[in-house]
Amino acid sequence: MDLMVSVFFVSLLILASGGLFKWMEDVFLTGPLIAMVLGIIIGPEVLNIIHFNGEFEAEGTMKIACEFTIAMALMATALRIPDNFFRKHLWSQSVIICLGMIFMCLLSTCVFYVLLDGFSFTQCLLFGAIITPTDPVIAATLITGEKAKKYLPSMVRRTLSFEAGANDGLAYPIVLFSIFLVNNGINDFPTGKFLKNTILYETVLCSIIAYLVGRIAGFLMHKANEKNIMNKKSILPFSLALAFMLLSGLDAISMNGIIGVFVGGLGYARYLNKQEDLQEERVQESMERIFTIPVFFFLGIALPWQEWMDLGWTAVFICIGILLFRRIPALLLLMPIIPKFRKKLNDVLVMGWFGPIGVAALYYALHAKEKTSVEEVWIIPTLMVFASTIVHGITSLPFERLSYKLRKSGEDD
Repeated sequence: MDLMVSVFFVSLLILASGGLFKWMEDVFLTGPLIAMVLGIIIGPEVLNIIHFNGEFEAEGTMKIACEFTIAMALMATALRIPDNFFRKHLWSQSVIICLGMIFMCLLSTCVFYVLLDGFSFTQCLLFGAIITPTDPVIAATLITGEKAKKYLPSMVRRTLSFEAGANDGLAYPIVLFSIFLVNNGINDFPTGKFLKNTILYETVLCSIIAYLVGRIAGFLMHKANEKNIMNKKSILPFSLALAFMLLSGLDAISMNGIIGVFVGGLGYARYLNKQEDLQEERVQESMERIFTIPVFFFLGIALPWQEWMDLGWTAVFICIGILLFRRIPALLLLMPIIPKFRKKLNDVLVMGWFGPIGVAALYYALHAKEKTSVEEVWIIPTLMVFASTIVHGITSLPFERLSYKLRKSGEDD
């Protein structure tokens, strides 16, 4: 792959998105969708201007792009959520994240098991685990901005943001559980290793360390601002540096850097005052645009078109089945035990639909491909990311407007 040519097109796209951002929102297009389409056009299937030199280069580039993009998105998401949001809505958020993830994984697994011939239930469980997390990158394009603030209630937007941030990291134990099942089977499942390493060390202890690091970083930044020894323009690089430090540092000691960035961001955000919050809102838009576009551009280049064609109509049925049955039934089943949404069917349906599959699924697919011999572990998740990016990107604004009209008509009645 010609790096400079790639940088040229990515930079051109970022410049274009900056100038046409408002227009894209009005015509129902999102940044990830535009970037992916450009990658497809520039890639080997159309103009063949850029192509990866083999599977190794494609996977290496995608994994690095995914890691940096997720780190950015999770930090931005953590900074977007009010300080007391989780404590104030502890039960509702816990149900949506924990039980919601389990239901989504199982429902997705059932769809795959019914539609894919020749795959065991444990392999389908791995596919389902990979696409379980709600992607914070695509979600940010759907639930932020003037249109989203106008059409979606703040509780819905914040719930989707918090869920997208939290379940990216919490999907890690589910994916590892599925990988262990595929590699070892039920009888030889390494229970001790899973509990001690994956749960206690890589997730729980990781979260504690990350939160403390985030608190310390937030305290230092806040004090520096109070004493006027920190330039206001330093907030963006400070936030980015913290995200990448957590990601790389936790990864170096074999911990779950994905959940670490989000939890660390929550600790960091606790020390931001109102003026700093305003600065961070501007930071978020810059962070998201700079890092979101490259990963979807590279995805467009790396999409496995031939393998999808080999699936035939099954690929179409999988996309329809997952988009309809992965998330909406899960939240409808949980609706009676979620206090904040118990009698708000419209809001639950909105949250059920706006659960995009994106960069987190790509990251876990690449991780699973390294750990297993299941080749389809890249083909199936990328198919769902492709479908989700298009469908959620196009339907976001129309569905938000429809939800808004239904909510207003209900209030009038």
